[in-house]
Amino acid sequence: MVASWLVELFMSKLNSLDDNIATKAELAEGASTGEIKDQLGSIRADFQEFVNSHKADLDKKTVYDIISSHGREEELLFFATATNDYNYVLSYWIQREKWLEALKVLQRQNEADVFYKYSSVLMTHKPTDLVDILMRQTNLDPERLIPALLNYNKSARVSSLSQNQAVRYLNFIIVNHPNPSAAVHNTLISIHASSPSSSEAGLLTYLQSQPSSPLHTMQTSHFACSCIHIYSTMGQYLQAVELALEHNDIELAAIVADRPEGNDKLRKKLWLLVAEKKIRQPGTGIKDAIEFLRRCELLRIEDLIPFFPDFVVIDDFKDEICTALEDYSRHIDSLRQEMDNSALTARQIRGEISGLDTRYAIVEPGERCWLCSLPVLSRQFFVFPCQHAFHSDCLGREVLDGAGGKKKYIRDLQAQLSSGDISASRREDIVKELDGLVAEACILCGDHAIKQIDKPFIASSETAEDWAL
Repeated sequence: MVASWLVELFMSKLNSLDDNIATKAELAEGASTGEIKDQLGSIRADFQEFVNSHKADLDKKTVYDIISSHGREEELLFFATATNDYNYVLSYWIQREKWLEALKVLQRQNEADVFYKYSSVLMTHKPTDLVDILMRQTNLDPERLIPALLNYNKSARVSSLSQNQAVRYLNFIIVNHPNPSAAVHNTLISIHASSPSSSEAGLLTYLQSQPSSPLHTMQTSHFACSCIHIYSTMGQYLQAVELALEHNDIELAAIVADRPEGNDKLRKKLWLLVAEKKIRQPGTGIKDAIEFLRRCELLRIEDLIPFFPDFVVIDDFKDEICTALEDYSRHIDSLRQEMDNSALTARQIRGEISGLDTRYAIVEPGERCWLCSLPVLSRQFFVFPCQHAFHSDCLGREVLDGAGGKKKYIRDLQAQLSSGDISASRREDIVKELDGLVAEACILCGDHAIKQIDKPFIASSETAEDWAL
């Protein structure tokens, strides 16, 4: 607490000196601008020395809030750097779209998670500079960067593959990585396949650069993955899953099956295809299959039972059956509780409706209108269950003033009522409708009173002396 208080004092002093320089407020007292700037530098140096000496005693969030509240950008970044909070510095520059400053911080990092976190946004805005930095890193998993590369390839729309920075980085990995994964090859071929360029030179160069022995197998597998990616991009998820399962790539099929966000019906259909393939795959145990299929929350044990062999030991999935039965039991209890609550509510409503016939309010002879203060019995009036009573005309004027969107409709009904060319039944209907609008709720207890919260107690036609005691 004491350390945070000292940070507040430093920020206040720095802001005060900046204000003096800007306004030259102290020049009249003999202090020159140069002297104030020297003092500003001295205070800033003291703050930096304080942070370096006592950073272990400072709470990061509190210090960030204090410095940010004073708008001290230089001190904010110094504190984050001094406490090795490069994640904050990167986030700070990226939020302000200062891409070059963010790249300067990034190139001094060696933590892989920082690159994975910010690669997508930086790849979109500074792809060439980011790839230069990525190519100097030896501790990165290229697969973790594939989403950023695909996002860049989709948004950048680079017509020439020779200028495509995603292709540049993937080619670098394939050439220099000791054992690039299949995902790297799949991504590169997907980018080639989806390129608007009609030239196949880049793809042929890549294929010819691969070892001759595994070339046929790699081409077959990779082109299938490229087709799956294209199907998925076009939204043809069923074809993509079927093709992946045809090539026994259950993991890829599961990834594609999760992509139709917001369409649970399609997701479940795709996952059932994956489930059937997984359960019937030779050498796959029942428990392993069920554990794999738990990745989709839409699947239930009853959906999977048809795919099991005719003879299977119940012990292999008895836990799942017990869990399903418990879920159904809880759901039935919940439905029963909702039914009980609905029945209780219905009984209460019926009781209230039957009680309306015997409901009444007592109006005393001397009772006054709560708006005009005249005797309420002097003319037609409304009385509410809260015992507030109003003359009909007083209540109508007050409701009309705050009616908002209903004001025109009320005026139209009043105009129809005042005209003499309507039938008696129509007049009766209009009166009932107007009464319902005007006397919908007590204006002192309902929404009308809340809307009038900013209305002054003293009207424009009154003075403060009128309210004097």
